Amino acid sequence: MNINLSQLDKARTYKLFTHAIVPRPIAWVLTENENGSYNVAPFSYFNVVCSEPPLMMFSAGKKRDGSKKDTWANIERTGQCVIHIVGDVLAGPLNESARTLAAGESEVEHIDQDLITDAGFELPRLDAAPIAFDCKLYDIHELGDGPQAIIYCQATAAYLDDAILDADTKLVDPLKLRPLARLGGESYARQGEVFDLKRPS
Repeated sequence: MNINLSQLDKARTYKLFTHAIVPRPIAWVLTENENGSYNVAPFSYFNVVCSEPPLMMFSAGKKRDGSKKDTWANIERTGQCVIHIVGDVLAGPLNESARTLAAGESEVEHIDQDLITDAGFELPRLDAAPIAFDCKLYDIHELGDGPQAIIYCQATAAYLDDAILDADTKLVDPLKLRPLARLGGESYARQGEVFDLKRPS
């Protein structure tokens, strides 16, 4: 089947992308609401984009009423966020945090997750998440008719749970992390088989 994307509407293009471009890593992003509570939401239009400076990006859209999603508005206002990477054991709370709540209402309270303050972090992080990056806003690009915000975040500090690290390299062991990934629709993926291929010179 060949598809002319210019003939697809936004909803069909979204379904094509989210079902075909898989698996996608998930950023579980914590920001501070205007009332001082904390918002946390998952984003699967997400990846790392640069090592120097250490940049990640995720894409956030607008609510049905046309206002910016809380994560977008919060980062734009405060210039800060924490990006968490989670394993499959946190699939339930992560999915629940995608529920639509009123602006200023904290998802953290609804998902029964504890926050912890770390040295070097401007905001608290989710205690159960095995990986967390303290980030400051680097740039925001608005794209498309929505528009959609491409939010670039510069990592300033990182937390890695010792339990997910390789004993020798001290790098993240994917078999211990069991990263959660996003597929299309309501589907997620767990860590599958891992294999190595020597990179050609």
